[in-house]
Amino acid sequence: MERFRLKNVIILILVLVNVFLLSSLAIRQAERTHARSRTLDELAALCSSDSIQLKTTLPNSMPPIGKTLARSSAVDEALAISVLGKDAALTDEGGGISTGSTAAGQAFFRADGTFTITGKLADGDVEDFCRKFCRSNGYKDFSVNANSESAGNAARIFATAVQYFEGNPVANATVEFMVQNDILISISGTHLPDTGAETTGTGSMTAATALSRFLNARLESGAVVSEITDIYPCYELQSTTASPMSLSPAWCIVTDTADYYVNSLTGAVSHS
Repeated sequence: MERFRLKNVIILILVLVNVFLLSSLAIRQAERTHARSRTLDELAALCSSDSIQLKTTLPNSMPPIGKTLARSSAVDEALAISVLGKDAALTDEGGGISTGSTAAGQAFFRADGTFTITGKLADGDVEDFCRKFCRSNGYKDFSVNANSESAGNAARIFATAVQYFEGNPVANATVEFMVQNDILISISGTHLPDTGAETTGTGSMTAATALSRFLNARLESGAVVSEITDIYPCYELQSTTASPMSLSPAWCIVTDTADYYVNSLTGAVSHS
């Protein structure tokens, strides 16, 4: 009987401990929610004092970890082949430049990830070709230029898209499709390898801090902004002699006049 009672006492103690832990977690979660709400209210008031409407909430996510990328000749060649055909083998020309050509056109790849492919690349349903290219090579946010049909027979930008790396957009890594006489004549932009080594920099800046940095920078520059419609984590592509391709964690702040980027390591603010 005594052992039975002891067992019940132990079970009761465990139940009470679990209830206490769950209550503590609930209280902490409520405090975090209240703190986020208070922070958002304060930022909205700060924006309002500058005649800016804050039309978005602050995300819970954090910027990604910085990456240092190494150029991949295999990735470059696969991209060239996807456009020019299987004979588009690349040749190292030195100086960080690789080239390849077929009857369809020519391809140029550089050490910093930029590339240009020219020729008669596609006709007929050009948009379908461009969308397939993006799906196959890690580009998203495909957008057809609103003025792509208004330039007659002159070469014009038909569409653009953004490179993504491990699920995050890379702010200044885009691709551009040029069309002339309804024929795709050029694909150019930046293409990144699909792997990279982590750097020591971790994106520890919160969205609230990034927004505060942006508001200070806007005040100093006098930039005209009336609405902030979105805030999300992203990468910024940076290139130096020592590291031609590196990804720095950042926040993108979308406004009615431009997209602004707050580097989460340095706090530097730039815009598209």
